[in-house]
Amino acid sequence: MKGVFVLGTDTGVGKTVVAGALAAFLRANGRDAGVMKPFASGSYGDTLFLKKASGVTETRDEITPFYFKHPLAPYASLQLEKRRFSPRGWVKRLGPVWDRHDFWVVEGIGGALVPITKDYDCLDAAKETGLPALIVSRLGLGAINHSLLTVRAARARGLRVLGLVLNASAPGRPGLAEKTNPKAIAELAGCPVLGVFPRLGAPELADPKKLVQAAKKHLVRVSRLC
Repeated sequence: MKGVFVLGTDTGVGKTVVAGALAAFLRANGRDAGVMKPFASGSYGDTLFLKKASGVTETRDEITPFYFKHPLAPYASLQLEKRRFSPRGWVKRLGPVWDRHDFWVVEGIGGALVPITKDYDCLDAAKETGLPALIVSRLGLGAINHSLLTVRAARARGLRVLGLVLNASAPGRPGLAEKTNPKAIAELAGCPVLGVFPRLGAPELADPKKLVQAAKKHLVRVSRLC
């Protein structure tokens, strides 16, 4: 299986937008890319965004085969649901679905260490796919710490890190942190910052063509590794 696993340094950092824009760009340029967010909690919003952005024919439940009722870490949701769930082997469980596309953009849930069960987290899920990791972080203050922690945790788990995309998810004009973080993170993390993705408004997020344009401008270095 070929593809990339999109990890976040936290929840709400923009990994769904980056994953959707990347998949849309690849498909617009003739690449047979599929999308998957295997684990989701509390809402199918990210799943439906990935489906619309990429234009794939898979159903909601095929893009997100494992759903948890409450908008919490899966582990916490499972406690409230009083439900048992065993994620290990989920990649093999999906079987022939992986043959539908030549390349997969797989998005994780929350931050890299978000627990899916007591002894299985998002990094474990990424490791099972065998795909290299693309880490999405905020652009502003705090990004250095969160980025370095995530890169080091991913590598300690045996994942190959392609690089990082810093997402300008916060409103307002860029300050000193936003201007200096890309260079600092690349130097300290020992892996490249492959793009700085802009903050997109509702019209851009709703239009796959505008996502492709944004990806063409800001994620071209990522696409060259795919």
